Amino acid sequence: MGKIGTYEYPEVSVKEAVKVAEILVNEFHKKVNDVNEFAARVGHKSASSGTFLVKMGDVRKYGIMDKREYQATKRAEILANPTTPQEKSQEIREMIIGVPLFEKLNSRLKTKSPTIEQFRTQLIEVTNDREKGSKEAEKIRKIYIDAISRIREGNVSVVENPFGENMEMQVPQTTEDILLFRSGKTNLTLEKNDINIQILIDVLEGLKEKKSKEK
Repeated sequence: MGKIGTYEYPEVSVKEAVKVAEILVNEFHKKVNDVNEFAARVGHKSASSGTFLVKMGDVRKYGIMDKREYQATKRAEILANPTTPQEKSQEIREMIIGVPLFEKLNSRLKTKSPTIEQFRTQLIEVTNDREKGSKEAEKIRKIYIDAISRIREGNVSVVENPFGENMEMQVPQTTEDILLFRSGKTNLTLEKNDINIQILIDVLEGLKEKKSKEK
């Protein structure tokens, strides 16, 4: 687990953390009795390994494991066995945004791939730690980008358009910022912006043209 200013942040990737959740829930049935066995299963020599202990600290930071016991949380259960892809995506988003440093940076940067200059500036402003912010910006930036990209990847829906082809759309995070369109097999959930408004106009034009040809 890393620390800058008063903020702690996980250094384990989201992908690896989710894998730990799957092992904990599906192979150890939510609770570990033999910690050394568990350590070996997640890639470490023993439970006393420094890297294993750091990883467990990060997993707990993500809310996947109980703070004291080697026991799965409700979040771990959802990540390991989601009922829908959307449920897993939402849990991953909450897991990432639940890290205060990531949440603060995400609200300021507004992009999944900030330049090193952009990131360093915001990191120093958020943490008020100029020394570490300057030295560790690139390392933290890589961790941050990997985490935030998981939010974007996890919120893609495949829908059928009026022309019978699949299309991918980003699903917004709040109901206030979405456009919903349903017609027959067409089911769109889009972020409310000029580009997506035009997409809906095009879809409606396509439906109109198709209807005209059927007459």
